[in-house]
Amino acid sequence: MMFYQRVLSVLFCLLVQPVLANEVGELSWDKRIVRGTLDNGFQYYIFDSRQESDYPEQLTMATLFVKAGAMDEEQDQLGVAHMVEHMVFHESDDYPQSVRSALTELGLKQGRGFNAMTNSENTRYMMNLKKTDDKSLSAMLKIYQQMAFYAQIKDESLIKERLVIEEEWRKKLSPRTRINEEKKSLLRVGSLYPERPVIGTQESIKNTSVERLKAFYQDWYQPSNMALILYTPSNPEHLAKQIQQLFGQVENNPLPPRHEKDPQLDDTLKIGQLTDAAGKINRVAYLLRYANYYDNSQQGRRNGLIDYMARRLLTQQVRRQNSTLDDQVRTFSSTKGSVSPNVDILGFSVNVDTGFHALGLSVLASELAAIQQQGFYQADFDAIRQKVMDTVETNKQAAQQRGSLWSMKMLDAVASNKVLADPEMSNNQVLEVLPTIHLDDVNQRMRDWLSSADRILYSQAVGGKKVELGNAEAVEKLFSNALQATHNPLQKAVQVVDKVLPESDSSGEYRLLSRDTQLGLSEWQLSNGDGLTLLDPTVLAERYADVYQPAEESISYFSAYSKAGYQVLEGNHWAEQIALQLSEATGIYGWTEKELIKWRQTHKINLSIKQKAQSVFYRGNTEDENFDTLFAYYHQSQSLPNINLPVYQDVMETLLRNAKVDVVRVNEAFARAVAKTRFGDEQELVPSVEGLEPLSFAELNQVRERQIAQPVQYFIVSRLDEQELLMSVAKHLASIPRVDTQTASSVWQTQAVLQKAGHRILDLPINETPKAEFRLYAYQDMPWSPQLALQLIYLGERLEEVLKRQLRDKVQGVYSVRVGLELNRESNRAELSVQFSSDPQRVDALASQTEQVLADLPALITPQWVAETQAAFVDVENNRLKTSFRSTLVHRLELSFVKFDDARYLNDMSQLAGSLTLDDFQKLVHSLQFDNKVLAYLRPKSSE
Repeated sequence: MMFYQRVLSVLFCLLVQPVLANEVGELSWDKRIVRGTLDNGFQYYIFDSRQESDYPEQLTMATLFVKAGAMDEEQDQLGVAHMVEHMVFHESDDYPQSVRSALTELGLKQGRGFNAMTNSENTRYMMNLKKTDDKSLSAMLKIYQQMAFYAQIKDESLIKERLVIEEEWRKKLSPRTRINEEKKSLLRVGSLYPERPVIGTQESIKNTSVERLKAFYQDWYQPSNMALILYTPSNPEHLAKQIQQLFGQVENNPLPPRHEKDPQLDDTLKIGQLTDAAGKINRVAYLLRYANYYDNSQQGRRNGLIDYMARRLLTQQVRRQNSTLDDQVRTFSSTKGSVSPNVDILGFSVNVDTGFHALGLSVLASELAAIQQQGFYQADFDAIRQKVMDTVETNKQAAQQRGSLWSMKMLDAVASNKVLADPEMSNNQVLEVLPTIHLDDVNQRMRDWLSSADRILYSQAVGGKKVELGNAEAVEKLFSNALQATHNPLQKAVQVVDKVLPESDSSGEYRLLSRDTQLGLSEWQLSNGDGLTLLDPTVLAERYADVYQPAEESISYFSAYSKAGYQVLEGNHWAEQIALQLSEATGIYGWTEKELIKWRQTHKINLSIKQKAQSVFYRGNTEDENFDTLFAYYHQSQSLPNINLPVYQDVMETLLRNAKVDVVRVNEAFARAVAKTRFGDEQELVPSVEGLEPLSFAELNQVRERQIAQPVQYFIVSRLDEQELLMSVAKHLASIPRVDTQTASSVWQTQAVLQKAGHRILDLPINETPKAEFRLYAYQDMPWSPQLALQLIYLGERLEEVLKRQLRDKVQGVYSVRVGLELNRESNRAELSVQFSSDPQRVDALASQTEQVLADLPALITPQWVAETQAAFVDVENNRLKTSFRSTLVHRLELSFVKFDDARYLNDMSQLAGSLTLDDFQKLVHSLQFDNKVLAYLRPKSSE
């Protein structure tokens, strides 16, 4: 929880940063960041992580930032910025065997240890050193130097890399990507962005010459166009000298003229439509574009805070107006962002029922006119100003400890050409500027936005069907008339009442079944038939005193397990899932959603629900002092009536509306066919209209009653006094009515969702794009144990690593491979999945290579890999016990009792690393045959 609070605080600082000043009215960089510019223009930013008390030991996060992206390409260089990003990992002057080999020798793996990305504006190369020392740090800087200035970009390497890049392009051939790209083209009309796709085109990837790549590299990979950002537990002055030696000797050449990135704004209304046949939404969107230049002056910083407050108040008001919408208009929402470095966009949209786009447009015009006319309420302005003040006071200390967020914040500041200022000074300046801002200032900013001359209107319909909204003249008249009309007052804030949980008027009893003093564990039987396993973590903490400090943790953990899964033998599995979801949406019967949210925030109560085929788990935690309140809240979640009628009506209406959408995307059709092949005809991925319509309010309430009546096993990890805990248990848990175990087992039977035995092949030629998809699903029966589960996780990672090396690096047949290998504790099966996309002409050969790798599993197990795996697990386990000791205990307590009906996992967990031996892995891989499998192929439609 503290991590997320820290993230929010830092993000707030970034939002209001433009309003922060020093004595001379200009922001200055935080003095803890050592930064400099070499004579050739190369910049560096270094943060010594040892300045923070809880810094991640030995971790270095480094980014080489190149201020060149797709927008710097010429017409005959489409996708070249991204292609260069790939090529700098190949040969360089000092690494003729490839930079990637040097990175591997450094112990870095692609994806985790090193990666890169290109966008329209820049290119970023990222490296993470888990264990920093002078040698590894120097090697990393040397590699960056070679990538930045000495890449050779050979034709023979480009021929191979084209295949990988083409697969990356192919991977993006999806309905969601197509729709998003179509939307971006509308938002950025009037600029080069739509004409400069980052990935390029299939033709440009195949045919762009190596000379055009070299020209881009030589033009833009200049010292003055780069920055190195380091977050490291190292001496910045020493690093600065190394940076000077490695990067300062390169001569800088002038950069070519840059293309204009900002769209040409005008005073016209532009109307468009998203027409992709795979669209599943009926929507009308109205967008306003306007210039917004970053200004580091005192007035510019004040403007930044006005922007922030106007945006927050606008979002809040739009959300409130949803309560007044017509029945056929579903949601009214707003968004604000940037379309280019100096142009922002403010967007509003409504989702509507089919055939009601014109009504949606009318609602947009009316609601925006009402907001523009009336402005924000004084009370709302006062509240947001107070919230800013409260947050600033909190941030003065919180922002001092950013952890690894320093790396992200430095990078964001460099990318946007802004300043990462000292948080205490910045926040003090917010308090100075804030009194000069009044409601009129914020209202005027909102009206300026809504009066922007450059406007875009677009519609989207299910299946890409044509929508008529009228011409620009008619639409402008609609908005003009709305501004002249008189509107109802804007919705005001609804006062959220402070609620109090109802008192339980009954109590149960408990009796001790057994006690294990060596574990600090006791088992209890409750009078309603439920069971309780209670664990005092301070006892086990003594075993792990070298990595865990129990005095620092004051959170207690709770979970409740029952067999009320959704895959019932008799009944409707959709009814089981929907009933539980409706109960969760209802919260506490009679309370509003906002009242429940406020109550949970006040009492710091966390409680979540996860339903699987054969089980339901409630998992919660809170501070020790609120643990009794968590029990009381859980008690209410099990009380009846448990589903609110309006909640039922809203949720079922949404489910039915979605089920009636007759658009089936290719990937959905493929997924359904795969599910049918694996599990049989009865397995549905989404509920149908026929399955939903019979689910009445009364029936779902009955289903919920049966779920609540199932016996429960509780697991509690807390250092609170045992007698104090048992009194709470008696009052809140033992008093929940259940049916007896014998009756429960006779009326509630579930089954695991199991893949059928045997070998089957699905071959589906329905894809509308030049892309093939391959899926492999296999299983083998295997009794669950912590040791085997752990071994399979690491074996899955090894398999993915080898398949990437074989299919991507060796034969350049795929861009990415995903492997899943786990021991399913419900089915007692080792379950394997492999998936990738590829060129349709190569998919069969790649599938054969995949099966060959699986057939040679024993070859994957080498002494070196086993040693690396053991070391990696020890690091992960020590960190887990250090940072989340109690949550780890409750998770393993659950697993142990659900699988073994005892606490053996807690006794054995110190020996987990001992199961990661060469002999154990060899025994495992020799036992794996995976004879039961499904091979699924999605291919393009036949051209005949």
